[in-house]
Amino acid sequence: MKKILLLVMVLVGLLSTVSAKEFNEARWQWFYSNANYTGKIDLNTISYDPASDTADVWAVWIHPAERQQRLQNYTINFKNNVIILKKLYVYRTGSDETLYNKVFYNTSLTPAPSSGDEALLLAVKGLVSRDAKLATLKKEREEEAQRRLEEQRVEEQKRLEEQKAFEEKQKAAQKEAEKRNRVATIGGILGSLFGI
Repeated sequence: MKKILLLVMVLVGLLSTVSAKEFNEARWQWFYSNANYTGKIDLNTISYDPASDTADVWAVWIHPAERQQRLQNYTINFKNNVIILKKLYVYRTGSDETLYNKVFYNTSLTPAPSSGDEALLLAVKGLVSRDAKLATLKKEREEEAQRRLEEQRVEEQKRLEEQKAFEEKQKAAQKEAEKRNRVATIGGILGSLFGI
C-alpha cells in the first residue's frame, strides 16, 4: 500500500512539474519576442490574489542563439509595479537537463518600458483579469463597509430607543413616586387636621 501511494505521489509530481521539452505545448502562451529571445507564460500555473494584488507565474525565455531556455518563477506586485524573481532553471534547448538553477531571495526589479519584463507584467495582468478582479474586490469591500455602517446605524438606533425607553420608564416611576408622595403628604395633612 505504501509503495502504491509513493508511486502515485511520484507520478503526480512528475505530471505537475514543468519540463523543458514542453514549451511548445498549448499551456505555454507567447507574450513577447525580440531579436534575442522569446517569452512564453505557463497558463497552467498562473495565479492571482486580488487582496495582495500579486500574481505568481512561471515564464520561459527561449534564447535560440545561446541554445538555452530559461524557466523562471516570478511574483508580480502590480500595486508597486515590481517583478520579484523567485526561481531560475536554465536548460539546454530540447533537453530536460538543468544547466543551472538558482533560488532568489528579495530580488526584484522594476520593468523598463517596452522590455520583455514589462510585456510579462502586462500579459499576466490581462490573463488573470486583474482589473476586473480588483474592481470586484473593491465593490465587495465597499459593500462590506456599507453593511457594517448599516449594522452600526441599526445598533445605535436600537441603543437610543432602549435609552429613551429607560428614561421614559424612569420618568414614569418618578411621577408615580411624586404622586405617592403627594397623596401621602395630603393624607398626612388631613390626618393631622382631623386627628386620623
